[in-house]
Amino acid sequence: MKKKTREKSRKAAHRKEARRGRRIYSLLQGLFLGFCICLLLFTVWKIGAAFLARQAAAKEYSGLKQYILQEPPPPGAWGDEAQSSVQAARIDLASLQDINPDAAGWIEIPGSGLSYPVIHASDNAYYLTHTFRRKKNNAGSIFIETASRADLSDLHTIIYGKSGMGSSMFAGLKDYKKEKYRKAHPYVFIDLEDGSHCYEIFSCHNAPVTDISYTIGYKKDQTYAAFLEELKASSLYDTGVAVDAEDSVITLSTYIDNKKDRFVVHARKIY
Repeated sequence: MKKKTREKSRKAAHRKEARRGRRIYSLLQGLFLGFCICLLLFTVWKIGAAFLARQAAAKEYSGLKQYILQEPPPPGAWGDEAQSSVQAARIDLASLQDINPDAAGWIEIPGSGLSYPVIHASDNAYYLTHTFRRKKNNAGSIFIETASRADLSDLHTIIYGKSGMGSSMFAGLKDYKKEKYRKAHPYVFIDLEDGSHCYEIFSCHNAPVTDISYTIGYKKDQTYAAFLEELKASSLYDTGVAVDAEDSVITLSTYIDNKKDRFVVHARKIY
């Protein structure tokens, strides 16, 4: 009798333990499923937020194109006689500065989709996460290195722009990895307070943040000449464009996919 009672008690305890195990398993399964749902919803929210931010930025920058007064001139218009009219104000900079006093000009690469206002501010951080109208947005803005002159009168000027999710500012720069693309889009136009200026691309390559591409403050000497030679030698391909210590150059810089290195495009001033 006692043996049967102990057996029943053991079976009852086993059933109770089994039920508790099933409850714990169901609880853990529910928690895991809930976590997966939350993770999915968070991912969808992040993607949706990035998409909406990009759309908002695109709408803002598209609206600013009303201040472009005329298209960049074709290469054939660069004769001495035509140059004075070519360099005349191509954008309404005064109106842009009414919207944002940090406005320095406009940058455009014809046929590439890259056409945006350029900013010069007191730091290199604010416009990474704010648009031209100073709205919080990861698309950011295109801006001149704060230690460089806003009128691009330095021998070497750096201009930054983002290219990741939520931004299209300098996304097109990565197309310069292909020589064919550079041949189709060889010129960068930058309009400033004194009129329109044209730069010809002579080098493009990946660059770590410690690369010589990020050095400024040069004078017309052998050090500057050596700097230009290194930029040209670093190019992914030979552009055939000559550059020397008499040239002023710009560097367009954006992050590449790994977020550590950057992609840079160098161009020399034609006028």
